[in-house]
Amino acid sequence: MDRQAISSISRVLGHVKSGKQSFIIGITFRVLERCLSILPCVLCFYWLYAELSKVTITTTLLSTPSDYLMALGGVFLLQLICAYVGQQHSLIGSYQIAQDYRSKAISHFRRLPLGVLHQMHSSEFFELFGDDIKKIERIFSYVLPDLLSALMAALLGLVILLFIAPLYALSMCLILPCAFWVMHLLKQRFIHISKAKAHAEKHTRSTLIDYIEALKTLRLFDQTHHWLARVQKQLDVAKQHALQAEMWSVGPLLGYRAVLNMALVLFVVTLALSLPEANTSAMNFDAIFFGVLIIPLLMILNEVAEHFSTLRMAIQSECKVEAFLNKPTLSEPCDPITPQNHSIEFERVSFGYDGIDIINNMSFYAPEGSITAIVGEAGSGKSTLLNLCARFFEPSSGCVKVGGVGLQEIGSENVHNLISVIFEDVQLIDSSILENIRIGKPDATDEEIYQACADAHCLEFINRLPEGINTQVGESGVLLSGGQRQCIAIARALLKDTPIVLLDDITASLDPITQADVVSAIQHLLQNRTVITVSHRLSSIVQADNILVIEQGKVVESGSHRCLLSIGGYYTRLWKAESHVV
Repeated sequence: MDRQAISSISRVLGHVKSGKQSFIIGITFRVLERCLSILPCVLCFYWLYAELSKVTITTTLLSTPSDYLMALGGVFLLQLICAYVGQQHSLIGSYQIAQDYRSKAISHFRRLPLGVLHQMHSSEFFELFGDDIKKIERIFSYVLPDLLSALMAALLGLVILLFIAPLYALSMCLILPCAFWVMHLLKQRFIHISKAKAHAEKHTRSTLIDYIEALKTLRLFDQTHHWLARVQKQLDVAKQHALQAEMWSVGPLLGYRAVLNMALVLFVVTLALSLPEANTSAMNFDAIFFGVLIIPLLMILNEVAEHFSTLRMAIQSECKVEAFLNKPTLSEPCDPITPQNHSIEFERVSFGYDGIDIINNMSFYAPEGSITAIVGEAGSGKSTLLNLCARFFEPSSGCVKVGGVGLQEIGSENVHNLISVIFEDVQLIDSSILENIRIGKPDATDEEIYQACADAHCLEFINRLPEGINTQVGESGVLLSGGQRQCIAIARALLKDTPIVLLDDITASLDPITQADVVSAIQHLLQNRTVITVSHRLSSIVQADNILVIEQGKVVESGSHRCLLSIGGYYTRLWKAESHVV
């Protein structure tokens, strides 16, 4: 194994805690089982040597054919036991390692900032947690046990050959390094092509997912044929890369086998050259033994090459998962601090993506129990402020505080226990209305859930549904209207009952009647809580205690609705623009 393979295997084992001991036991027995597979050949040669050289009974360990038969039976039985124990322990250990490794990746995924996740396409996650981890699992369940056992058996065979037939074993010692060198040389080209193939497959998956998700819009605009052509073109590119990868995937293996089989040629040449000069009987025995052992030895060495080829592809997957695991997570405190009140403060906060500032040196204070509204043009950083409040992102500089305590000192789990967030695009799971609301409080009773529904004005439409509160909402709540999804999200937030509520433009896509229903439903949620709301409709935030006007990531104006209108500045222009549209 090369350095990269050893590093990849060591990294995986370093990430896990369970299964390693069982896996090592399994590997040990698998190695013993494979080494025992060489002994029958040695016994057969020993019997032939004893018979042909007329060795007396007193000088032999095995004197009769029944002795050889019993010895062979013992070897086969021991081999069977080692195979059973090795297979059992290696599989159990490997699956425990894979499960622990998968759990580590999922746990890391859960702790990543949303900003990191937004930079990755959803198809990358499907591939990472599906195909890539399965390939890594295969390293430990099949490839590594077979590879190590084959390597040790080949090494044992070479040692035996060097002791019994050193002249002929020299051909193997000369050919084997050359075979591995050829395989390594061709491997470099294969790695380059396989990376191009992986990139093409990634782009193909993204194109297909984008096409499926946008199919409704594409049909409405009669653009499906253009996108189908684009998908077909990408599939053709992926096919070409796949064909190249398949052609080159056997290149290292074929080159290795071609060079390795030269050992037989060297054996014949050595035999021909040494025949006239050597003692015929001694030479014949060496040649016979080499001939008996070289065939299974070549088969084992050919298996080694196949396992190396499979291992290389799995290592590429491990490198991808390792790069994912190295993505920085949010720092968490060892001793979290609980804030004494629930005011929110931004203290010279800056934040951006890819070197572009979205929030620039922003400071403001939202007292406990107050309603603070954030308004501004699209792209001014309004939603980013809410994400920073909920610690979905870490500020580039400055500090976000709750009750005078920085979010880093409070810890993500405690922050999320203090905050409820309702987004414009409500996130529902493909389950019943009951289970979607219960997310807010998993141990809530049915009575508590029905009360939250009543306060959120949900019961009226829930009771009209065929299965009531047990009605399935479909994937992402597709079976419900936008207003119904918002009311369910409000009921979920009411059930969670947190002191801080963040609202992300929840009425932006609703019609006036549905908006009025949602505004009415949210009244219970706003009582006695610290609220920060983002809105494009200024008419929905006129009663806010304080309005922050954002422009290019900075607070340019703040105050009540009446105060801001009296200034006649940027807010006034926004208000007049909305009034003109209405």
